[in-house]
Amino acid sequence: MSAVDQIDKGIFYALDANCRISYEDLARRFNLSANAIKKRVMKLQELGVIKRFTVWLSLAMINAEMFVAIASTDSNQNDEALINAIGNSPMVHRVAPLANEDIMVFGEYVGAKGLSQLCRFIRGLDGISDIEIHTLLTDKGSQVQLTKLQLRVLHHLRDDARISIVDLANRSGLTARTIRRVLHQLGADKGSYRAFVLDDRINPEYRASREPVHFRTIWNWTAGASFYCTAQMVYKETKGNPQTLFVWLQKQFPLEHWYAYASASEPILFSRFFLNRIGDFEPIVRKIKRNPSVENLKTLISYPQRHFPSLRELRLDEMLQESG
Repeated sequence: MSAVDQIDKGIFYALDANCRISYEDLARRFNLSANAIKKRVMKLQELGVIKRFTVWLSLAMINAEMFVAIASTDSNQNDEALINAIGNSPMVHRVAPLANEDIMVFGEYVGAKGLSQLCRFIRGLDGISDIEIHTLLTDKGSQVQLTKLQLRVLHHLRDDARISIVDLANRSGLTARTIRRVLHQLGADKGSYRAFVLDDRINPEYRASREPVHFRTIWNWTAGASFYCTAQMVYKETKGNPQTLFVWLQKQFPLEHWYAYASASEPILFSRFFLNRIGDFEPIVRKIKRNPSVENLKTLISYPQRHFPSLRELRLDEMLQESG
């Protein structure tokens, strides 16, 4: 994959916040032509970096919490079989094998009972020797009762959330005016930022979505031959917090640093970097270690990750089926 630039990163952030944003809006934001923006997006799709555009429910809609887990494995196990076994849980939506033969797992669970079931499930798999799991700080969005009309529109957005208003009208039998009204109700014209560690002390536009439905981009940067690296940092609570550390990382590494996840129970921040060469991670790690608020740091190098249907997607599909 050719090296991404700051514009690629900005486009990706915008699509990840709201995949229905138009090429024209992106063109105005980045001072490029709509055609130039479209070519960049198509390039990311052709590479497999952008896998698809879809829609899922907010965490509040299913009363769920997000988690990240590090599962220690027996190196004698078949990696592909173990990844598929982990993905069989409806609570798991993304699995990334690590270079040290551990496995990084992302997903959602509902309540203490769900967390207990998740831990028992992963620990009980052949090849798993231990698991470290963290509930994540995140904005859960809002909870509403979706109408039949809203569900009718969502049904046609599941496979391609960037489908045009005209195509939506043709497929659903609704007028373009009605579809625009429904999309506005669902927040398709508002967007969000998928940063799970930020709160109201940071600019409001950096908060995660408050909407009941998220119009998201399913992505896989490693498909473009980039390296996906995570810095697992233990920070000193007397000298910093996840918000200030996140902002520092964004300023120090404006192109390389992408997302961050903060543990809800421990002073741990998971920060994700995408690099064109694995050697580029070493100077980043050295600089992070010099930050006085960072007490300890562990590096996690990921191989291409696998996506599975998320709990929020599965519940939305159930709602669509129930609505007929």
